[in-house]
Amino acid sequence: VRVDFVDNQATVKTQTGLYQSVYTTPIGEKTGVWEWVILQIGKFTFYASNLFGLLGNTYYYWVGLLIMTLTIRTLGWPIYAKSNDLTLKMQIAQPEINKIQEKYKGRTDQASQQRMQMETMEVYKRYKINLLGCLMPILQMPIFIAMYQVVQRFPLTGTGIFGDASVVMNTTFLWTHLGNTAWLANLPLAIIVGGTMFLSQWLTTKRTAAQSKNNSRYQSAQQQQTQKTMKYMMYFMVLMMAYIAIGNAGIAFYWIIGNVYQLFQSYISHRKMGSKMEQMKSKI
Repeated sequence: VRVDFVDNQATVKTQTGLYQSVYTTPIGEKTGVWEWVILQIGKFTFYASNLFGLLGNTYYYWVGLLIMTLTIRTLGWPIYAKSNDLTLKMQIAQPEINKIQEKYKGRTDQASQQRMQMETMEVYKRYKINLLGCLMPILQMPIFIAMYQVVQRFPLTGTGIFGDASVVMNTTFLWTHLGNTAWLANLPLAIIVGGTMFLSQWLTTKRTAAQSKNNSRYQSAQQQQTQKTMKYMMYFMVLMMAYIAIGNAGIAFYWIIGNVYQLFQSYISHRKMGSKMEQMKSKI
C-alpha cells in the first residue's frame, strides 16, 4: 500500500492497482471558526515537522505529530493538575460523605434528604471542594477533537495551504507509513496503542483503589457496582481505541505519544500525591 498526493487529495495505491480516497476533506477546504482552529493546529504541525526551519527543507510528519502532541498536552497540564487536586480533596472528604450517606440510608422523606444535602455541602465547603471543577477536563475536549481531525486530515492536505507548496513531506516512521490504512501493516502500532492505554488506565485504577481502601467499609453497594462498571468501561475503551488505530497509522502514532505522555503525567502526579495530601489535610 502506498499513499500518493495528487491535487491535494490523498489516495492509496493498492495491490490491484486501483485508487481510492483515504479520508473526506483536506484541511482548509471548509469555512468557519472550527475549521480555522484546525488549520492553525495543522500549520503548527507543518512547521514543527522540520523543527521550525532547523532541518532545512526536510519535513518529517512524525516529528510534527510529536511536537504538536507534547506542546498541547503540556499546555493542558494545569487543567490536569487542578483535576488531580479535586480528586485528592474528594478522597480526603469521602469518609465523612459516606458516613452522612449511611446516616440517612433508607430515609427518603424530604426533610431527611434536605438535611443530608446540607451536611454534605458543609463537608464540601470545609474541604474547599468546588464541584464545578469536575467540568475542567471537558474544557480540553474541543482541542483534543481538533487534534484528532488534524491527524486524520493532514495526510490528504497539500502543503500549499500551510504556506509552501514545494515541500515534500516525509510521512514514514521506522517501518511504517503514517498515512497507511492497511490493518495488517498497522497491527503492531494498534497493539502498542492498546497496551499503553491499558497500562495507563490500570495504574490509575490501582492507585485510586489503594487510596480508597480505608473508605471501602463505608461504600454502598451502588458505589461498588459503579467501580466494577468503570473497570469494564476501561477494557471497552482500550479495545475501541486499538480498533480505530488499526485503520490509521497516523492516529495510532498520535495516540501512542499521548498515552506515553499520560503515563509520565501519572508518574509525576503519584510521586507528589502523598505530600500534597498531607498539605491539604493540614490546611483543613
